[in-house]
Amino acid sequence: MNLVAILLAGGQGSRLSILSQRRAKPAVPFGGAYRIIDFTVSNAMHAQIPALGIATQYKPSSLMEHFGTGEWWGYMGRGRVARILPPYTGEADSDWYKGTADAVWQNRQFIQRFHPDIVVVLSGDHIYYMDYLQMVDFHVKSRADATVALQEVPWEETSRFGLVQIAENGRVTAFQEKPKSNPVSNLASLGIYIFNADILLRRLAEDAADPTSDNDFGKNILPAMQAQDRLFGWVFDGYWRDVGTIESYWQANMETLDPSSGLDLARWDVRTNYFDPRPGNDLPARICRGGRVRHSHIARGCVIEGEVENSIVFPGVHIGRNSVVRDSVIMNNCEIADDCLVDRAILDKDCVVDRSSRVGAGDNTVNKEFPHLLDSGITVLGKNVLLPPGTVLGRNALVFPGVRPEDLPGSEIESGATVRAAKPLW
Repeated sequence: MNLVAILLAGGQGSRLSILSQRRAKPAVPFGGAYRIIDFTVSNAMHAQIPALGIATQYKPSSLMEHFGTGEWWGYMGRGRVARILPPYTGEADSDWYKGTADAVWQNRQFIQRFHPDIVVVLSGDHIYYMDYLQMVDFHVKSRADATVALQEVPWEETSRFGLVQIAENGRVTAFQEKPKSNPVSNLASLGIYIFNADILLRRLAEDAADPTSDNDFGKNILPAMQAQDRLFGWVFDGYWRDVGTIESYWQANMETLDPSSGLDLARWDVRTNYFDPRPGNDLPARICRGGRVRHSHIARGCVIEGEVENSIVFPGVHIGRNSVVRDSVIMNNCEIADDCLVDRAILDKDCVVDRSSRVGAGDNTVNKEFPHLLDSGITVLGKNVLLPPGTVLGRNALVFPGVRPEDLPGSEIESGATVRAAKPLW
């Protein structure tokens, strides 16, 4: 049985705010050493899927650089093929992918060149470990034309998901897209699909010819297949997280510190591209005299002179004397000087928090400009932010990339504030 996988990695991830402002959501760093897309690609590697196409669109450069030729995941040599499939562009922007189904349809030549029996369609913006071959086995034994991966979610959260109702044998009987009330079930679609190749291409062609379609799997393709084909649901009971919001991203990072959460990086054998142009990051991490680390990930190249607790610290970070980093995600090459406090914060790459500063101080006032993004006390700094000595930055604050001392309204920035650079970084 010949398998081909298409991984959809073109999403903007707008709810991740400045973390995905200049990179695709699947390229956002995660867990001290990885990017979000690494989890799906590693799953495909473990399943020995021989051909993998990665459909990109929004801000794809960092994702393309990270994936390279796929060699870090074993996609090299005879019989193993992985390709970045750049956005298809014609004469107008409207020729870009109109939806998830359109992204697969426009890359049908990649699928057809391998003459597959089965096409696996994946999303590159979730954190999970899954044996795709178990789902393929269910698909074949059920004599399905298409199979959707499902997972039970709390009833109070059903409004966030596309829901699927299934019969006892697993056959899909109803779809419901993010219902505000009266959910048909609490089985949520995980955005992982298996199709018989011939039927998929036929349904995609019909959908592409329909001018009223949104060209989306969840909205169009799967509901149509329910009426015309054998569509089944496969219930997955392992760890799966949609890290599409600041809070869910922060929470999933924290769960990497607790294997009992189900997120077990060592057992999952997640692969990544470890290349970094700064050779200093290849040095071992150093915990200095007076430094303390508790319940945290400390990556290579870090120098810890202060105290780190319950935090994820990416490569090349320096934390100065008498500084405390707590419940935070600190990305590559950040500098936290002496006598600082960073509490419940996310710092993107290359930030500087100068001496005697406080990040994440004060009450839990929601962000005034983005209340739907920052309301749980997490403070976020974008890339290349420089906070001068003595800065106090409140909770739920959002500091855009490239902010310099002259952009700040003062030495104390209240909780819920948003600060932008007068001269944007990009």
